[in-house]
Amino acid sequence: MRVCFYTATFLPTMGGAEVVLDRLAGSLSERGHRVVVLAPRVRGRDNRLARPYRVIRYQRPTSKRFGVRQILLHLFYIKAVHGFDLLHCHGAYPPGFVGASFKSLTGTPLVIRPHGSDILPGEGIRNHPRLDRRVRWALGKADVVVAQSRSLEAVIEACGVSRERIIRIPNGIPLQKTDAVSFPAPDAPYVFAMGSLTEKKGFDVLIEAFARVAPRFPDARLWIAGDGPERARCEALARSLGLDGRVRFWGHVEGKTKERLLAGCLFFVTPSRREPFANVNLEAMAAGKAIVATAVGGNPEVVRPGENGVLVEPLDPKALADGMSTLLEKPDLAGAMGEASRRIVREYDWEGTVDRYLALYESVLGRGR
Repeated sequence: MRVCFYTATFLPTMGGAEVVLDRLAGSLSERGHRVVVLAPRVRGRDNRLARPYRVIRYQRPTSKRFGVRQILLHLFYIKAVHGFDLLHCHGAYPPGFVGASFKSLTGTPLVIRPHGSDILPGEGIRNHPRLDRRVRWALGKADVVVAQSRSLEAVIEACGVSRERIIRIPNGIPLQKTDAVSFPAPDAPYVFAMGSLTEKKGFDVLIEAFARVAPRFPDARLWIAGDGPERARCEALARSLGLDGRVRFWGHVEGKTKERLLAGCLFFVTPSRREPFANVNLEAMAAGKAIVATAVGGNPEVVRPGENGVLVEPLDPKALADGMSTLLEKPDLAGAMGEASRRIVREYDWEGTVDRYLALYESVLGRGR
């Protein structure tokens, strides 16, 4: 099978969407399929990647309204030189919109997988009438639209896509048990959160919640891993709340450092305002951690109250503080929930995710035979 992935964001930019695409392209290649990834060039960064699949870079258009169809030239080039049987667009806009145009011109089977910010009501693209119409048109042209979660499935259906053309494939992760005893014990007990430091991730709400928790649990610390445009504001907020020495910002982490931070924490917190499907929840669950999360997007699908974590209302520092306090007061409960997380996360084994995508591709290609 020959597949072209077209995306508006990719490595070396780091995030859940980028990691999933890289992992999927690599897994398909290792199984003997031919994959080409059409991805934007990231300015000021080393764009070279040693991967089993081919990456072709394009210059990102300066506007999301004008010139996005220029990428059609790259798709025609890849089709002519490398060939592909199916186009999988990662993102409803601009990739899905351009991909739908390509399908109209060539008849190439099309799969679109929205990420979240490109499809969620209230986000910039959906707030722009012209771009919203383009998103709806693109989804209408796709053979299949992939939803990461039940909540996104409902959003896609509300865009006019019939249930028959929507398939839900949650993200998955390679399951490898991380044992806390293999790392040095932390200097102090800490609660851990990780993700892009953007407004939608809600780290400011988490810091405000921790300010409520800190006086009751003087030994507890809050460690935050990740980087982004909200980092300076979050650091300033922590200082203004008198949390110097209690909140630590690690910046971007990966590899053994990430494993160590996950393995050593008391429990994990996902404070998002909006969250299509958080890969970090799965990583924390694989490390055997209970999770305190806001009841938004895909969080309720993996965080099961009373079993492996606590769900709270978003944008509510008091509710988030109460959720954290529950597990800080009852470490045995946090431990039991962590073991439940290990069991639940088996449902999200990465190899099963790849199997589902392959079955989807074969089904779409089979319709045209």
